[in-house]
Amino acid sequence: MRTRIIAVTLSAAVLLGACGSGTATVDAPVTQSIELINAGEANQLLADNSGSADFVILDIRTPDEFNSGRIAGSVNLDFYESDFASELDKLDKDMTYFVYCNSGNRSGSAMGTMRDLGFTDVYDLDGGIQAWYSSGFDITQ
Repeated sequence: MRTRIIAVTLSAAVLLGACGSGTATVDAPVTQSIELINAGEANQLLADNSGSADFVILDIRTPDEFNSGRIAGSVNLDFYESDFASELDKLDKDMTYFVYCNSGNRSGSAMGTMRDLGFTDVYDLDGGIQAWYSSGFDITQ
């Protein structure tokens, strides 16, 4: 009886597969890497990706905070704006992002949004720009 059930199941699978429209494609699952890193690791990450067209330093503080001092090369996207998630969604999800805020609270919250939106490679600065500055790394105006 068990052999007959297996045979019927296999036959059904073959018949259903034959009814397809030619080649079947299966989307591979998207691998996501969202990682919390300290200031030293972040400094090395920036050095390793210096000049890379596929790497974005994303400061999610307010424009006033951004203008008071930031990590060189960063772009600003205000976490507190009502369209923050929709603006994130417009970004290329296959690029590598290094995200920071002031203390790590906003960027920690943003990681869930970025995960939900399908970003594949994101690094979050633990302790934000405060940790960066306290570690002795440069901030630019």
